[in-house]
Amino acid sequence: MEMIRLQVQILIFLAIGLLFGKKKWINKESADQLNGLVMNLILPCSIFHAFQTKLTSEILNSTFSILVLAILLQAIFIAISGWIWKFVPEKSERTNLEYGTVSNNAGTLGMVIGQAAFGQEGVLYTSIYAIPLRIVMWSYGVALYNRDHVLHLKDLVIKVITHPCMIAIFLGIITLILQSMGYELPSLVTQTVSSLGGCNTVLIMIIIGVILSEIPLRDLFDKNVIFYTILRLVIIPCLVLGGLMLFHIDGMPLKICVIESAMPAPVTMAMLSQKYGVNAPFSGKMIFLSTAASMVTLPLWTLILNVL
Repeated sequence: MEMIRLQVQILIFLAIGLLFGKKKWINKESADQLNGLVMNLILPCSIFHAFQTKLTSEILNSTFSILVLAILLQAIFIAISGWIWKFVPEKSERTNLEYGTVSNNAGTLGMVIGQAAFGQEGVLYTSIYAIPLRIVMWSYGVALYNRDHVLHLKDLVIKVITHPCMIAIFLGIITLILQSMGYELPSLVTQTVSSLGGCNTVLIMIIIGVILSEIPLRDLFDKNVIFYTILRLVIIPCLVLGGLMLFHIDGMPLKICVIESAMPAPVTMAMLSQKYGVNAPFSGKMIFLSTAASMVTLPLWTLILNVL
Protein backbone atom coordinates (compact mmCIF):
# COMPACT_ATOMS: atom_id res chain seq x y z
CA MET A 1 0.00 0.00 0.00
CA GLU A 2 2.85 2.40 0.76
CA MET A 3 4.26 2.01 -2.76
CA ILE A 4 0.82 2.55 -4.31
CA ARG A 5 0.35 5.69 -2.22
CA LEU A 6 3.78 6.94 -3.30
CA GLN A 7 3.06 6.28 -6.96
CA VAL A 8 -0.23 8.19 -6.72
CA GLN A 9 1.60 11.08 -5.07
CA ILE A 10 4.28 11.01 -7.77
CA LEU A 11 1.61 11.10 -10.46
CA ILE A 12 -0.02 14.09 -8.74
CA PHE A 13 3.31 15.95 -8.53
CA LEU A 14 4.01 15.05 -12.16
CA ALA A 15 0.55 16.27 -13.18
CA ILE A 16 1.18 19.56 -11.38
CA GLY A 17 4.40 19.99 -13.34
CA LEU A 18 2.58 19.16 -16.60
CA LEU A 19 -0.17 21.68 -15.81
CA PHE A 20 2.26 24.44 -14.86
CA GLY A 21 4.31 23.70 -17.98
CA LYS A 22 1.30 23.70 -20.30
CA LYS A 23 -0.01 26.93 -18.77
CA LYS A 24 3.49 28.45 -18.96
CA TRP A 25 3.34 29.24 -15.25
CA ILE A 26 6.76 27.61 -15.11
CA ASN A 27 8.76 28.03 -18.32
CA LYS A 28 11.89 26.16 -19.41
CA GLU A 29 14.19 28.77 -17.90
CA SER A 30 12.41 28.56 -14.55
CA ALA A 31 12.54 24.75 -14.69
CA ASP A 32 16.30 24.95 -15.33
CA GLN A 33 16.68 27.18 -12.29
CA LEU A 34 14.62 24.80 -10.16
CA ASN A 35 16.73 21.93 -11.46
CA GLY A 36 19.84 23.81 -10.37
CA LEU A 37 18.33 24.25 -6.91
CA VAL A 38 17.57 20.52 -6.67
CA MET A 39 20.92 19.31 -8.02
CA ASN A 40 23.02 21.74 -5.97
CA LEU A 41 21.11 21.90 -2.67
CA ILE A 42 17.99 19.76 -2.20
CA LEU A 43 19.34 16.46 -3.53
CA PRO A 44 22.71 16.79 -1.72
CA CYS A 45 20.84 17.47 1.53
CA SER A 46 18.72 14.36 0.98
CA ILE A 47 21.87 12.31 0.33
CA PHE A 48 23.68 13.72 3.37
CA HIS A 49 20.66 13.07 5.61
CA ALA A 50 20.61 9.42 4.51
CA PHE A 51 23.98 8.91 6.20
CA GLN A 52 22.69 10.09 9.59
CA THR A 53 22.61 6.63 11.13
CA LYS A 54 24.80 4.32 13.18
CA LEU A 55 27.30 2.20 11.26
CA THR A 56 26.61 -1.51 11.81
CA SER A 57 28.33 -4.56 10.37
CA GLU A 58 25.21 -5.27 8.29
CA ILE A 59 25.15 -1.76 6.79
CA LEU A 60 28.90 -1.87 6.17
CA ASN A 61 28.71 -5.21 4.36
CA SER A 62 25.67 -4.16 2.33
CA THR A 63 27.11 -0.80 1.24
CA PHE A 64 30.40 -2.40 0.18
CA SER A 65 28.60 -5.11 -1.78
CA ILE A 66 26.31 -2.58 -3.47
CA LEU A 67 29.26 -0.35 -4.44
CA VAL A 68 31.18 -3.26 -5.99
CA LEU A 69 28.11 -4.52 -7.85
CA ALA A 70 27.27 -1.01 -9.09
CA ILE A 71 30.80 -0.63 -10.50
CA LEU A 72 30.54 -3.97 -12.30
CA LEU A 73 27.09 -3.12 -13.70
CA GLN A 74 28.27 0.23 -15.03
CA ALA A 75 31.19 -1.46 -16.77
CA ILE A 76 28.80 -3.96 -18.38
CA PHE A 77 26.39 -1.21 -19.48
CA ILE A 78 29.24 0.70 -21.13
CA ALA A 79 30.42 -2.46 -22.88
CA ILE A 80 27.01 -3.33 -24.36
CA SER A 81 25.53 0.11 -25.06
CA GLY A 82 27.31 0.67 -28.37
CA TRP A 83 26.54 -2.86 -29.56
CA ILE A 84 22.83 -2.64 -28.75
CA TRP A 85 22.25 0.57 -30.71
CA LYS A 86 24.66 0.08 -33.62
CA PHE A 87 21.70 -0.48 -35.97
CA VAL A 88 20.40 3.09 -35.41
CA PRO A 89 21.55 5.13 -38.44
CA GLU A 90 20.95 8.59 -36.97
CA LYS A 91 24.06 9.52 -34.94
CA SER A 92 22.28 11.97 -32.62
CA GLU A 93 19.60 9.41 -31.73
CA ARG A 94 22.25 6.75 -31.18
CA THR A 95 24.14 9.05 -28.80
CA ASN A 96 21.05 9.61 -26.66
CA LEU A 97 20.18 5.90 -26.67
CA GLU A 98 23.70 4.94 -25.61
CA TYR A 99 23.70 7.53 -22.82
CA GLY A 100 20.29 6.33 -21.64
CA THR A 101 21.62 2.77 -21.49
CA VAL A 102 24.79 3.44 -19.48
CA SER A 103 22.93 5.74 -17.09
CA ASN A 104 19.41 6.23 -15.77
CA ASN A 105 17.48 8.26 -13.22
CA ALA A 106 18.77 6.28 -10.22
CA GLY A 107 20.58 9.35 -8.91
CA THR A 108 17.35 11.30 -8.46
CA LEU A 109 14.11 9.33 -8.81
CA GLY A 110 15.95 6.21 -7.61
CA MET A 111 16.44 7.74 -4.18
CA VAL A 112 12.74 8.52 -3.92
CA ILE A 113 11.74 4.97 -4.84
CA GLY A 114 14.47 3.48 -2.66
CA GLN A 115 13.18 5.36 0.37
CA ALA A 116 9.57 4.34 -0.28
CA ALA A 117 10.47 0.70 -0.84
CA PHE A 118 13.13 0.17 1.84
CA GLY A 119 12.89 3.10 4.26
CA GLN A 120 15.64 5.56 5.20
CA GLU A 121 18.29 2.87 4.69
CA GLY A 122 17.08 2.71 1.10
CA VAL A 123 18.28 6.30 0.58
CA LEU A 124 21.67 5.40 2.03
CA TYR A 125 22.06 2.36 -0.21
CA THR A 126 20.82 4.13 -3.36
CA SER A 127 23.30 6.95 -2.64
CA ILE A 128 26.11 4.39 -2.59
CA TYR A 129 24.81 2.75 -5.77
CA ALA A 130 24.76 6.15 -7.45
CA ILE A 131 28.49 6.85 -6.91
CA PRO A 132 29.80 4.96 -9.98
CA LEU A 133 26.67 6.00 -11.89
CA ARG A 134 27.42 9.69 -11.32
CA ILE A 135 31.06 9.19 -12.29
CA VAL A 136 29.98 7.55 -15.57
CA MET A 137 27.33 10.22 -16.22
CA TRP A 138 29.84 13.06 -15.91
CA SER A 139 32.76 11.30 -17.62
CA TYR A 140 31.80 8.72 -20.23
CA GLY A 141 28.42 10.39 -20.67
CA VAL A 142 29.88 13.82 -21.39
CA ALA A 143 32.37 12.16 -23.76
CA LEU A 144 29.45 10.68 -25.74
CA TYR A 145 27.87 14.09 -26.26
CA ASN A 146 31.20 15.77 -26.84
CA ARG A 147 32.78 13.25 -29.22
CA ASP A 148 34.52 15.91 -31.31
CA HIS A 149 36.42 17.46 -28.41
CA VAL A 150 39.23 16.15 -26.25
CA LEU A 151 38.38 15.88 -22.56
CA HIS A 152 41.27 16.56 -20.17
CA LEU A 153 41.46 13.97 -17.40
CA LYS A 154 42.30 16.55 -14.72
CA ASP A 155 39.24 18.69 -15.57
CA LEU A 156 37.08 15.60 -15.67
CA VAL A 157 38.22 14.37 -12.24
CA ILE A 158 37.68 17.82 -10.71
CA LYS A 159 34.19 18.01 -12.23
CA VAL A 160 33.25 14.63 -10.78
CA ILE A 161 34.61 15.03 -7.25
CA THR A 162 33.34 18.60 -6.84
CA HIS A 163 29.78 17.80 -7.88
CA PRO A 164 27.50 18.74 -4.92
CA CYS A 165 26.00 15.23 -4.77
CA MET A 166 29.48 13.68 -4.58
CA ILE A 167 30.51 16.16 -1.88
CA ALA A 168 27.37 15.21 0.06
CA ILE A 169 28.37 11.54 -0.14
CA PHE A 170 31.91 12.26 1.07
CA LEU A 171 30.63 14.37 3.98
CA GLY A 172 27.96 11.78 4.72
CA ILE A 173 30.55 9.01 5.02
CA ILE A 174 32.61 11.14 7.43
CA THR A 175 29.60 11.88 9.64
CA LEU A 176 28.55 8.21 9.49
CA ILE A 177 31.92 7.21 10.91
CA LEU A 178 31.86 9.99 13.53
CA GLN A 179 28.37 9.02 14.69
CA SER A 180 29.48 5.42 15.07
CA MET A 181 32.23 6.75 17.38
CA GLY A 182 29.67 8.63 19.48
CA TYR A 183 29.94 12.11 17.96
CA GLU A 184 26.55 13.55 17.00
CA LEU A 185 25.83 16.57 14.83
CA PRO A 186 23.83 19.43 16.43
CA SER A 187 20.07 18.88 16.09
CA LEU A 188 19.72 22.27 14.36
CA VAL A 189 22.00 21.04 11.55
CA THR A 190 20.29 17.66 11.12
CA GLN A 191 16.78 19.16 11.22
CA THR A 192 17.67 21.85 8.69
CA VAL A 193 19.24 19.31 6.33
CA SER A 194 16.27 16.97 6.78
CA SER A 195 13.77 19.73 5.97
CA LEU A 196 15.65 20.74 2.82
CA GLY A 197 16.07 17.14 1.71
CA GLY A 198 12.36 16.52 2.26
CA CYS A 199 11.56 18.78 -0.71
CA ASN A 200 13.38 16.36 -3.02
CA THR A 201 10.46 14.30 -4.34
CA VAL A 202 8.08 17.17 -4.96
CA LEU A 203 10.53 19.40 -6.83
CA ILE A 204 12.05 16.62 -8.94
CA MET A 205 8.67 15.38 -10.16
CA ILE A 206 7.39 18.92 -10.86
CA ILE A 207 10.55 19.65 -12.90
CA ILE A 208 10.11 16.42 -14.87
CA GLY A 209 6.46 17.33 -15.47
CA VAL A 210 7.47 20.72 -16.87
CA ILE A 211 10.04 19.07 -19.16
CA LEU A 212 7.48 16.55 -20.38
CA SER A 213 4.87 19.23 -21.03
CA GLU A 214 6.92 20.46 -24.01
CA ILE A 215 6.72 17.14 -25.88
CA PRO A 216 3.65 16.65 -28.16
CA LEU A 217 1.86 13.39 -27.33
CA ARG A 218 1.63 12.36 -30.99
CA ASP A 219 5.43 12.41 -31.34
CA LEU A 220 6.14 10.01 -28.48
CA PHE A 221 5.67 6.65 -30.16
CA ASP A 222 8.96 6.35 -32.00
CA LYS A 223 9.97 2.68 -32.43
CA ASN A 224 13.46 3.26 -31.03
CA VAL A 225 12.03 5.08 -28.01
CA ILE A 226 9.55 2.25 -27.39
CA PHE A 227 12.29 -0.37 -27.61
CA TYR A 228 14.50 1.70 -25.31
CA THR A 229 11.70 1.96 -22.76
CA ILE A 230 11.19 -1.82 -22.73
CA LEU A 231 14.94 -2.38 -22.50
CA ARG A 232 15.44 0.16 -19.71
CA LEU A 233 12.44 -0.80 -17.55
CA VAL A 234 12.04 -4.54 -18.14
CA ILE A 235 14.90 -6.30 -19.94
CA ILE A 236 17.85 -4.77 -18.06
CA PRO A 237 16.44 -5.30 -14.54
CA CYS A 238 15.43 -8.85 -15.50
CA LEU A 239 18.99 -9.58 -16.61
CA VAL A 240 20.39 -7.97 -13.44
CA LEU A 241 18.03 -10.02 -11.26
CA GLY A 242 18.87 -13.25 -13.06
CA GLY A 243 22.62 -12.58 -12.98
CA LEU A 244 22.70 -11.77 -9.27
CA MET A 245 20.58 -14.79 -8.37
CA LEU A 246 22.87 -16.97 -10.48
CA PHE A 247 25.79 -15.88 -8.29
CA HIS A 248 23.69 -16.36 -5.11
CA ILE A 249 23.60 -12.66 -4.25
CA ASP A 250 20.51 -11.82 -2.22
CA GLY A 251 19.20 -9.44 0.43
CA MET A 252 19.53 -5.69 0.17
CA PRO A 253 22.35 -5.71 -2.43
CA LEU A 254 20.13 -7.64 -4.85
CA LYS A 255 17.06 -5.50 -4.18
CA ILE A 256 18.87 -2.17 -4.55
CA CYS A 257 20.74 -3.17 -7.72
CA VAL A 258 17.58 -4.47 -9.41
CA ILE A 259 15.29 -1.57 -8.48
CA GLU A 260 17.94 1.02 -9.38
CA SER A 261 18.63 -0.65 -12.74
CA ALA A 262 14.88 -0.39 -13.46
CA MET A 263 14.82 3.42 -13.34
CA PRO A 264 13.75 5.43 -16.43
CA ALA A 265 15.93 7.64 -18.63
CA PRO A 266 18.04 10.23 -16.76
CA VAL A 267 16.83 13.82 -16.74
CA THR A 268 20.46 14.88 -17.23
CA MET A 269 20.05 13.63 -20.81
CA ALA A 270 17.82 16.61 -21.56
CA MET A 271 20.43 19.03 -20.23
CA LEU A 272 23.38 17.44 -22.06
CA SER A 273 21.56 17.00 -25.38
CA GLN A 274 20.44 20.63 -25.21
CA LYS A 275 23.91 21.91 -24.28
CA TYR A 276 25.72 20.03 -27.04
CA GLY A 277 22.95 20.27 -29.67
CA VAL A 278 22.41 16.50 -29.93
CA ASN A 279 18.72 16.07 -30.79
CA ALA A 280 17.15 17.37 -27.58
CA PRO A 281 13.57 16.59 -28.76
CA PHE A 282 14.47 12.90 -29.14
CA SER A 283 15.94 12.78 -25.63
CA GLY A 284 12.72 14.40 -24.37
CA LYS A 285 10.71 11.57 -25.89
CA MET A 286 12.91 9.03 -24.14
CA ILE A 287 12.49 10.76 -20.79
CA PHE A 288 8.74 11.18 -21.20
CA LEU A 289 7.84 7.66 -22.31
CA SER A 290 10.19 5.81 -19.95
CA THR A 291 9.16 7.97 -16.96
CA ALA A 292 5.46 7.50 -17.71
CA ALA A 293 5.85 3.73 -18.17
CA SER A 294 7.91 3.47 -14.96
CA MET A 295 4.83 4.50 -13.00
CA VAL A 296 3.57 1.00 -13.77
CA THR A 297 6.78 -1.02 -13.82
CA LEU A 298 8.42 0.33 -10.64
CA PRO A 299 5.58 -0.72 -8.29
CA LEU A 300 5.62 -4.15 -9.94
CA TRP A 301 9.37 -4.49 -9.41
CA THR A 302 8.97 -3.39 -5.79
CA LEU A 303 6.31 -6.06 -5.20
CA ILE A 304 8.52 -8.72 -6.80
CA LEU A 305 11.56 -7.73 -4.75
CA ASN A 306 9.61 -7.66 -1.48
CA VAL A 307 8.53 -11.24 -2.14
CA LEU A 308 12.11 -12.46 -2.70
